[in-house]
Amino acid sequence: MDFDLSPARIASIFASAKAEYSAALDRVAAAPASERTFANTVAAVEGAQARFMESVNTASFLFSVSPDKAVRDAARKLDEESDSFLIETSQREDVYRAMRDAADKGEPLSGEDKRLLEATLRGYAREGMGLPAAKRARGREVQKRLSELSIAFSENLKDDQDALEVDPARLAGLPADLVSGLPRTPEGKVRVGLDYPTYRQVMKHSPDAGLRRELESKFNNQAADKNVPLLEEALALRHEQAALLGYRSYADYAIEERMAKSPDKVWDFLRRLKSLLFGRAKAEMAELLELKREDEPGAAEMHNWDISYYADKLLKLRYDYDPEKVQEYFPVQTVVEGTLSVYQDVLGLRFNEVRAKAWHPDVRVYEISDREDGRRIGWFYLDLYPREGKYKHAAAFTLVSGREVEGGYREPVSAVVANFTKPSAGKPSLLTHGEVETFFHEFGHIMNQTLTKARYASFSGSRVARDFVEAPSQMLENFVWSPEVVERLSGHWQDPSRKLPKDLLEKMLKARHFLSAMDTLGQVALAALDLAYHTAVPADTTELMRRVFEEFDVRGPSPGTHFQARFGHLMGGYSAGYYGYLWSKVFAQDIFSRFEREASSIPRRAPTIAAP
Repeated sequence: MDFDLSPARIASIFASAKAEYSAALDRVAAAPASERTFANTVAAVEGAQARFMESVNTASFLFSVSPDKAVRDAARKLDEESDSFLIETSQREDVYRAMRDAADKGEPLSGEDKRLLEATLRGYAREGMGLPAAKRARGREVQKRLSELSIAFSENLKDDQDALEVDPARLAGLPADLVSGLPRTPEGKVRVGLDYPTYRQVMKHSPDAGLRRELESKFNNQAADKNVPLLEEALALRHEQAALLGYRSYADYAIEERMAKSPDKVWDFLRRLKSLLFGRAKAEMAELLELKREDEPGAAEMHNWDISYYADKLLKLRYDYDPEKVQEYFPVQTVVEGTLSVYQDVLGLRFNEVRAKAWHPDVRVYEISDREDGRRIGWFYLDLYPREGKYKHAAAFTLVSGREVEGGYREPVSAVVANFTKPSAGKPSLLTHGEVETFFHEFGHIMNQTLTKARYASFSGSRVARDFVEAPSQMLENFVWSPEVVERLSGHWQDPSRKLPKDLLEKMLKARHFLSAMDTLGQVALAALDLAYHTAVPADTTELMRRVFEEFDVRGPSPGTHFQARFGHLMGGYSAGYYGYLWSKVFAQDIFSRFEREASSIPRRAPTIAAP
């Protein structure tokens, strides 16, 4: 794939793809009604859209990963223009009539063909094709503005370079590797960034409560001045969109297409979880407060900036477990090779690293093939370290959707984008076990996306119900707690032959569910917040957040902060769907029980990763 795209080339790609897709739709619409069939109408339009998306996907992806701001800006413009174009094409009256004519033929369809026809007609209804022209026009305006808001929200977070500037003396107690890698200002102060690796280490290790408080405030106010208004406008527009289509709320509109089917069912699910978790979560918080009182006698409460610090102390006291010691056994190269070897064995694959130019020198490229017959299946990219202008979380991106094409099957391509700690002088990037789990999870998405055998792009890879999409990866997370798998994933950074010692592994396994009630109840509260935001238009998103967290007995963001401004899931496809992480985990554990019943261990084989 070609990622060396100039802004001018990105604009040209969109123009060509737009022209090709428009011509394909024109041909479908121009065909005589008597000649319309599922193949030359419904399947033809789906295929044309898949080709359009494939044409623009690479350029669009550069918005999240390119080190060149001019390229990112051009990719953002492409995103806005392609979204607007797709909204217009989805409501072409002539194409809709052609679809209806084809459906009225009553051809006997089965499998994916039948499902595609049903999904297409349902999609038109959800686009408002049955509405009067004026309402459809307003619906298009709303969708276009929502696309603009989503892109702007993401860009504000991605490009934000805010940091806390402090005197070096205030960094006492922090890991030396972290401090030495932080940039200095001309005045001699240290810039403590808001990237996840830096933020988490400061919040866990700094004994300076004032420093933790200041950093937490900056972290949860990141892009707040820009993003809170964008979010509130988006929530109002989503509600209007749902109302135009006859739904009482956006949550009703969105969840109708998911496994849960209704917001009421989701609310029941979340409240049942609260009732199960509340007592244990309260006891866990009380333990942290008691520990804090050893430093601050008479302390009345735990603040947000206290929790990670005292949780780390309690973890070490209760289990004699030091996550930093464990981290020494998970250098990123060893984790990557171990993860790939496990997936190869479980899924019957072979991964070969290849030399190929990507969007940044740090990126690695792999070919996927079938271990038995050598057939090439697809490709994936790994982009694991943070840099300016890059997407700031961990995610798996589909670049090419697997699907049937004339003459064969289109080989899928995906990418893992993460932000693990960068290697330092003389020392590789070392992952926490939680980051190992994150990588294993995201790679599970890659497998879901690239091992697809779907006939149509519409059903390819992870294009499933939003509240199921996390289930395969969540199921696979369980492997990183298997002693045999941990052995394959670990190797001390100074001597790879030294695996994670048995005593450290046992402590890690005992601590697996440490503060899990607090953590899970926090996820329940976030899911409830997302659902509340999309049930009625809030006059004040900050005040509603306070009330929701209070209802679910969870400590909300600190006063004066605006966590919703950095809650990217609200604008990035999980609107009224954040509950899906909890919902899908139920299915994930059920699926994993098959491994527990039917496979006593993971097959042991040497990695088959060829050097580039």
